[in-house]
Amino acid sequence: MTQQSGRIWVMGGRPLNGTAAIPAAKNSVLPLLAAALLCRGPVRLRAVPRLSDVECSLGLLRGAGCAAHWQGADIVVAGMPSNSTLPGETAAQMRASILFCAPLLARLGEARIPLPGGCAIGQRPIDQHLKGMSALGAKVRFDHGGVTLSGHLRGAVIYLDMPSVGATENLLMAATLASGTTRIENAAKEPEIVDLAAFLNAMGAKISGAGTSTIVIEGVRALHGASWQPISDRIEAGTMACACAITGGE
Repeated sequence: MTQQSGRIWVMGGRPLNGTAAIPAAKNSVLPLLAAALLCRGPVRLRAVPRLSDVECSLGLLRGAGCAAHWQGADIVVAGMPSNSTLPGETAAQMRASILFCAPLLARLGEARIPLPGGCAIGQRPIDQHLKGMSALGAKVRFDHGGVTLSGHLRGAVIYLDMPSVGATENLLMAATLASGTTRIENAAKEPEIVDLAAFLNAMGAKISGAGTSTIVIEGVRALHGASWQPISDRIEAGTMACACAITGGE
């Protein structure tokens, strides 16, 4: 395979054989970085891929007042968030910036983010996120192209109109430090949800049912730090497996 003048040329006709290391899944790393805002101790995520969305998330963490930096292939996040307003230019670059509103709201009692960008694959509204936050007691206010959430969070029963991965992740994080018990029904079941719940439990959360359509979260007073290896990227693993299979390799 060669790349010339913006084109990729692939000369086929031979099997693909060998071993490939599958990196951590970006779609798991991003919510894990957001969840690091919830705890009082340092968090270490191991073997994280250096991608633009990951760098953007580090910018959001720093904008919230935390220290976030690379140590080799690991990312270390430490410090109490002190700024409830995410940097607009950075947040607008990435749709996953919406995931930072739950931990900021849970820790500081307020979160203000611009309406998220970074997605060019059609309509992906954040109404399920805001519906769930409202059920948990948050006040939602739109102004100047952004959304502000404020208030003390308390447990609730939340039914998602569709099993949104992002909304499930956001509500999972918000409910972790809410008063009382929260039940999320019609929750997303993706492996990234399971990874996030396991990470939160490793930091002291009380979450059960992740990976099923009903997740129950018992709110706790605080979370502690942890070291965590995110799950591998199933999409990349599937791509490698398909490439091997269709070329008759091993």
